[in-house]
Amino acid sequence: MSVKFAFVTTNLTDLWAEPRYNSERASQLLFGEIVRLGPVKNGYVKVFQTDEYTGWVDQRFLRPISRSASRLYNTEARHVVVRDRVKVMAEAGRPSAAPYLLFYGTRIMVRSAARGLAACRRPDGTEFKCRRSGLALVDNNSVRPPLGTAVVAEARRFVGVPYLWGGITTVGFDCSGLVRTVLGRFGVYVPRDTKDQIKIGRPVDREQVRTGDLLFFKRHVGFAMGRNHIVHSSVGGSGVRVNSLTPGSDDYRPDLDRDFAAARRIL
Repeated sequence: MSVKFAFVTTNLTDLWAEPRYNSERASQLLFGEIVRLGPVKNGYVKVFQTDEYTGWVDQRFLRPISRSASRLYNTEARHVVVRDRVKVMAEAGRPSAAPYLLFYGTRIMVRSAARGLAACRRPDGTEFKCRRSGLALVDNNSVRPPLGTAVVAEARRFVGVPYLWGGITTVGFDCSGLVRTVLGRFGVYVPRDTKDQIKIGRPVDREQVRTGDLLFFKRHVGFAMGRNHIVHSSVGGSGVRVNSLTPGSDDYRPDLDRDFAAARRIL
């Protein structure tokens, strides 16, 4: 049996731990993401992301494509949505068919841009348009990583976004989802879960932490802001927050200070 591929046709769909609705949300998939297909059960398909992260997706939100088309899209989807949402349009500004809008962090393939609109192509070759101002080019070949200050400034845009287990968008982030999505906006790709993110980069002593480093705690991760602050998505903080690791500060989190596990530098 040949390996099959598909792309996500809706703007956002849940990646479930089991082949049924409302099982544990393992993560989420954004429009256009290419996945490798596994078995089908109860109307759900087991899918494998490019980094082999796996889960089950409602098969109604996937469209099969060839291996060659999947490779082309993964190579040519060099723009990323940098606004919370970008409206999808057809010709002459008319509303388009699904997915109607694209969420922050969505990677898309842009063919051309004129008069403020970007002409984009879906993995199956069909086309749509969106506002060029809502997109940024991601240079995967750059030898210069983004500055930690730029990454943290981006993460701070989302202060107040609620916590959502498995969330990867401005609708709701979990801790590792915030890290993965924000870094992905700069073309830096990390594993989905905290237990895997802690294995990348190089270790840093707590006293040597700088802005943009990843700080790890007990089953938790966030971005360092200097040595003594963290921007993160926290259940206890009801979403994306900035907290201090310095006793006596108004925003001090003693649980994080106590449970500090490691710091890793990836930038």
